Amino acid sequence: MKKFLLIAIASLIVTSHANAQSGPKYGTDSITCITNISLFNEYFKQENYADAIEPWRWVFNNCPASTKRTYLNGAAMFEKKIVDEKNPEAKSKYVDTLMIILDQRIKYFGEEGFVTGRKGLALYDYSPEKKAEINTLLKKSVELEGTKSGPIVLYKYFQVNTELYVEKKITKEDVIDVYDQVSELIEANMTGPDSANYDKSRMNVETFFGPFASCEDLVGIYTPRLKATPDDPALLRKIVNLFGKKGCNEAPIYMEAAEKLHKTEPSAKSAVSLARMYNAKGQTAKATTYLNEAVELESDIDKKANLLIELSDLYMRNLKNYSQARTYAQRAASIKPNWGRPWIMIGDIYFSSSASCEDEFNGASAFWAASDKYSKAKSIDGSFAEEANRKIAASSKYYPKQEDIFFLGMKVGDSYTIKCWIGETTTIRAK
Repeated sequence: MKKFLLIAIASLIVTSHANAQSGPKYGTDSITCITNISLFNEYFKQENYADAIEPWRWVFNNCPASTKRTYLNGAAMFEKKIVDEKNPEAKSKYVDTLMIILDQRIKYFGEEGFVTGRKGLALYDYSPEKKAEINTLLKKSVELEGTKSGPIVLYKYFQVNTELYVEKKITKEDVIDVYDQVSELIEANMTGPDSANYDKSRMNVETFFGPFASCEDLVGIYTPRLKATPDDPALLRKIVNLFGKKGCNEAPIYMEAAEKLHKTEPSAKSAVSLARMYNAKGQTAKATTYLNEAVELESDIDKKANLLIELSDLYMRNLKNYSQARTYAQRAASIKPNWGRPWIMIGDIYFSSSASCEDEFNGASAFWAASDKYSKAKSIDGSFAEEANRKIAASSKYYPKQEDIFFLGMKVGDSYTIKCWIGETTTIRAK
């Protein structure tokens, strides 16, 4: 087999050598370099690692800049050896070799941030007891890669910090700082092509974070920080982000930080934070003011539409101002016309306002109008069909009886203009 392989490779080398140059890439012996590259790649494809090791070692030592495959396939080969090896001492040596391979890959092919993350993940898998070293590698990778950090690197970076905390090697404050860093980087990738994997990492991070930060913990950690540097925008953003995620909206420090951040860096996000904070305190007027400001500051159509629905819901539930609630839902529908949520919202508004809709049907006409909007929602957006059908069924329970309709000189199927604030024309329906 080896003899046949060498003959097959010889013809390749004749052609390759014509284009190969002596020098840094192929070393001082380009023919031998190309021969060993070819041998290694062929043995690697066959998963014949016993024969692959010698040509790989020659390339690694004598022409290390020739091809990245030396490191990609070489790492894969040694990872297989690590997994298969039963002897702890031999396994440890293979892990050390894998680290050397990845270090040399950085030296000759760059990508330091990415490959350092690869080192950290490999060490976590094969030498999990080396938590401090793993943390150092993953931290460096995240610092170098920033928003390009992979979802698994971010998740494992946070996870190893939680483990170090359990071992009393770092403080709870350290864990919270890493959580804030990792969450921000994950959030930056939630609309990208790999958003599903980042979302999985986000859920894993949130699961691990749960026990580490109560509202009391956050207040204890960040109150002295804010007192020391009250106008630091980075600190204000961190407080607003962390307290918001943990639902600590009623903490005085959260309110202080949110107000300061919004004054120095007005944004849709900070306006929303303030709106929800004031809403939680029952200060609806302030909440609507900040939500309106958020709508004006938000440039993303989807987010803007959701904010308009939030405003609509607030006017319906808290203020019982059904007309204004409908106006905001209609605005959401106008900027996102193929979305069913605004029409579900208007249906809910009509349903909720039935008691104040005085007519000969004792407000039952509001339920016809609500059903119309629920039907429209599912007709333009099939993802709302189940919800719409459920709400239509709920509305139909309040339709008038057929004999009551007949008594009023009308019949099912007739058009009817609703006399209260709704002011729309609908179709008469019976239970």
